Amino acid sequence: MQISTLSQSLALRQSINEMRAQFDDLQRQLSTGLKTDSYAKLGTDRNAVLSLSHQLSQLTAYTNTISRTEMRIEVMSDALTRVNTIASQTKTTLASTGFELVNGKQTSAQIQSAMQFDELVNLLNLEVEDRYLFGGLDTSTRPVALPADILNGVDGKAGLKQFIAERALADLGADGMGRLTLGTVDSTVTLAEDAAPSVFGFKLAAVTSTLSNATVTGPAGTPASLDVEFTGFPVPGEKIELRLALPDGTDTLVTLKASVNNPAGPGEFTIGADADQTAANFQAALETALKREGQITLRAASSVEAANNFFDYAAGGAPQRVDGPPFETATGLIEATEADTVFWYRGDLTGTPGNNFTAQIDDGRQLQYGARADQAAIRDTLKMSGLLAAVEYSDAEDPEQTASYQALSGRVTQKLNFKGVQSLESIVTQLGLSASTLSKTQARHDLVMASANEMLGDIQNADPYEVGVKLNTLITQLQASYQVTAMLSKMSLVNFI
Repeated sequence: MQISTLSQSLALRQSINEMRAQFDDLQRQLSTGLKTDSYAKLGTDRNAVLSLSHQLSQLTAYTNTISRTEMRIEVMSDALTRVNTIASQTKTTLASTGFELVNGKQTSAQIQSAMQFDELVNLLNLEVEDRYLFGGLDTSTRPVALPADILNGVDGKAGLKQFIAERALADLGADGMGRLTLGTVDSTVTLAEDAAPSVFGFKLAAVTSTLSNATVTGPAGTPASLDVEFTGFPVPGEKIELRLALPDGTDTLVTLKASVNNPAGPGEFTIGADADQTAANFQAALETALKREGQITLRAASSVEAANNFFDYAAGGAPQRVDGPPFETATGLIEATEADTVFWYRGDLTGTPGNNFTAQIDDGRQLQYGARADQAAIRDTLKMSGLLAAVEYSDAEDPEQTASYQALSGRVTQKLNFKGVQSLESIVTQLGLSASTLSKTQARHDLVMASANEMLGDIQNADPYEVGVKLNTLITQLQASYQVTAMLSKMSLVNFI
């Protein structure tokens, strides 16, 4: 055996150091599960790892966005489903109940609507993760004012009830004639709108007549007027019909029949001894009919239009108030201010209500979603519930109040049919389609992420079995090297001799 040279000893020590380094690295791989502790040691796989890691980071961000968006959409869908249920219940209750004043002022349907109005406001003020859902892009401001403030006003600011009261005065006028004037000269009866053109009260739309010995002229002119000139005696049973336009866009008919009854019954006028007397009787009957219609359909239409004035306003606009006092002679509307009126909606008013939120759910792909409290069907449900909650009556036995309540109920029901606007069901369906899009996109992301993670694992992850085998082999080699080193360290010239 040769005596170890210095170079052999150094070479063996170098080999042992390298094996120790390999041993330490294999132990690191076993404990961390990773082949390397830096991208630089991956060699040509480094770029692939960086690319896959970036992709996974983006997909994780999209997944987080989808998760939050799904939660918001679910809450919004549940809330609007309840809003739709309230709209349906309101129509059903109005159809199935009559004009019985439970508390001396309101029917059971109205009392139910008052409770549902509170619920609607709470639904439209829902928050998720400190974000209001129904205020559009303004997610930090409570979008809908408090129910009591909306109905009754607060701190000197007018609420819905005051709007209804002021509008009723303006529409009915001081004499209850609906801002129409009526007069007779000899045998000619003249019916005319206010001399000062206004947006209030009845408007003369049309007239049809089967009256014999009577000439009907108009309505024509600005402001409109019509004349009924009696030249003789009409035949009993012949009639004249006046079509009157109402403030809320609807209309009504006032019908008078010629009669020999004296006094004449409701909806009749007595044929007099001559044309002049017949004209006088016709005027008296027409005045009574107009005042009655004013307390029934005009009052109901006025309440609806007051609610429209209060609730319907867009960006840059404001509720519309009667320009008064005096209200009975007012001719127009003025914009309310935040100093004198409760603004029921405080959220974002820009753009078209609905789909105001944007979620980035994939590369180059955004999802528009959402609903807003001032969206037509949502707003109208709140408006009609508030209207029923605000209107009051005084006598359940009064036929005019009964008829007026029926006229109001019919208008509320018609409004809650959502004709001409996107219905609540359609809004909920649209949210459901958005949720479906999110679900499908997330499923695609899951597949891509699983594939990317698998590829990363193939590149980065160490095989524990393979590492274990290498460790055992290396341990054996190290032990042998240490034994050789020990033997060499004991060798000397004396031992050799």
